[in-house]
Amino acid sequence: MKRYKYYILSLAVLCSFSACDSLLNEDPLYSQNSNIVFQTEDNAELALLGCYGYMSAPNAYGQMWQEAPIVASGLAWAQRPEDLNSLNTLAANSLVSLAWGGMYKAIAEINAFLESIDKSGLSAAVKTQKGGEAKFLRALAYYNLVSTFGDVPLKTVASSSEGISIARSPREEVFSQITQDLVDALSISEKSAVGRANSWAVKAFLGKVYYKMAALGIDAAANWQNAKNMFDAVYTSHVYSLEPKFANLFGEYVSTSKESIFQMNYSTGNANGCYNRGSNRFAPQASTSGINWSTYRVAKFAYDMHEGTYPGDPRIDVNFLTKWRARNGNNQANPKPQVGTALCANDSVCTYPYWKIKYTDMTVPGSNNVNMEVIAKMPYAEFPNPKNPSLSVCDNYEATHGASPYNSSVAKAVNDFAKTGNAEKWPYFGKLYDQTQTGTMAHKNLMVYRYAEMLLLMADVYNELGDTPKAISLANEVLARARKSGAVSSAQPADWSASLTKEQVTEKLYFERIIELCGEPSIYDMVRIRGTVYFKKFLELNTTHELTILGEKNYTSSVNNFADRLLNNGSLTDDFLKKNLLLPIPTSEIDANPGLTNNDNNFGY
Repeated sequence: MKRYKYYILSLAVLCSFSACDSLLNEDPLYSQNSNIVFQTEDNAELALLGCYGYMSAPNAYGQMWQEAPIVASGLAWAQRPEDLNSLNTLAANSLVSLAWGGMYKAIAEINAFLESIDKSGLSAAVKTQKGGEAKFLRALAYYNLVSTFGDVPLKTVASSSEGISIARSPREEVFSQITQDLVDALSISEKSAVGRANSWAVKAFLGKVYYKMAALGIDAAANWQNAKNMFDAVYTSHVYSLEPKFANLFGEYVSTSKESIFQMNYSTGNANGCYNRGSNRFAPQASTSGINWSTYRVAKFAYDMHEGTYPGDPRIDVNFLTKWRARNGNNQANPKPQVGTALCANDSVCTYPYWKIKYTDMTVPGSNNVNMEVIAKMPYAEFPNPKNPSLSVCDNYEATHGASPYNSSVAKAVNDFAKTGNAEKWPYFGKLYDQTQTGTMAHKNLMVYRYAEMLLLMADVYNELGDTPKAISLANEVLARARKSGAVSSAQPADWSASLTKEQVTEKLYFERIIELCGEPSIYDMVRIRGTVYFKKFLELNTTHELTILGEKNYTSSVNNFADRLLNNGSLTDDFLKKNLLLPIPTSEIDANPGLTNNDNNFGY
């Protein structure tokens, strides 16, 4: 299988960004002499690959633009007092600073590339193609920044040692630059090598940008229509299509899926230090052949949202890692040996909503009298609201169902899930998991934007423009793929009823995007893209979740940091919601850039 790799010329300093200098002042690393670099098309190609490389680097999509947006999404859990996932982010948070720097480093390289190619003697066709690809990357970088930080410094010229004092530009100006870059990039080829931008990807992304602007109230009427025009062009072209099986999107080095609109490609053999560290950061310790630290997990309410909305949805086992074969530690090639003649619960680890029950009168077949374990699951079908497991149902389960090993264990399991000190009682983000990981390097490419996301945004556009039946039809395409993604077709997620109102479809699309894109880089944006009204609807799943409330209560009476948390102590005030629509401008940038002050930071920071 062909893998497109990105190369960066000045490798020695790729990952060593200085904390003393603003990233807006970074000199490009590849352009020792732009007149020489762009003397030939091959030189320009190598420099352009460097721009792609910086977008795939550790401080960009190689790690930080997976880690920061997923952790800050509201769906993640980490040991207290970690501030980012509890939506109490500090401006000094290192992940925020590194993510900011990663995008601005890419922008610095792209700006230098664009100036150099413009001055070169290369043909107009080469300038249009390579310059258009670079502008697409710059638009992507600025979209990430403006969606995450709001008003940001806007720089479109190459960096130098002068002029490092740059104030924030209003988000409207940033979006104007993004749309101009993408309109310019519409002239590039309709076809591209794997991992490179083409004009169809530009149209699809331009549709997303127009959607975002409309949702923010920026010339909303025109931009809903602009988004429709772009999405319609892509949809009717049939260039992209849904992958038949959802899980196939997240396998080893997926490179040729027709669902991928734009992706970052990696290889453990890359000489430039750019590799995918998603599994390293998000997988359970001793669960792969590489190195993992169990750093982040999924909040229980987020898992229950999916399970309670679509019981039996095949996407659940992709979105959430809840069972795996245990190893003796990190960097172990193979899992622990089987206990008997076949795999069983005794050989594996399980997390919420599963637990193990020992049957003392049964032994594992082929073992030396090892007591058999079986895996039990929360009884979602018996809860009045499956999105919020009822503690009273669990506490009285044995009384209402009679004596059995399962029935007697339900209340105990719930107590274990909610008490402090139990580090393995949360599910993990399954899409990032790579069982065959090498060191900290996952054998995975990363889809930055895919067709299912476009379809769900397109559906919202049609709904806004008054064509709710078309919106439902588009959403049902995504749901139908999900149903067919298991070994056998599932009843859920069922098609949406044609009788739904516009308001109902808006809300269902909001939550469908969260379910479909859980654990992907765009999830931070998707949770906030409809403003505080829908953001609050999502966070109320946390503040009303009975297990989370019990975990918070247990935590306050314990010195142990392992317990679920209520966001903002369960108080979803207007100020808390408004503050958390954006992350803070990093302290590191404010300190280094004279054009910024602490008073310039986002609301609430």
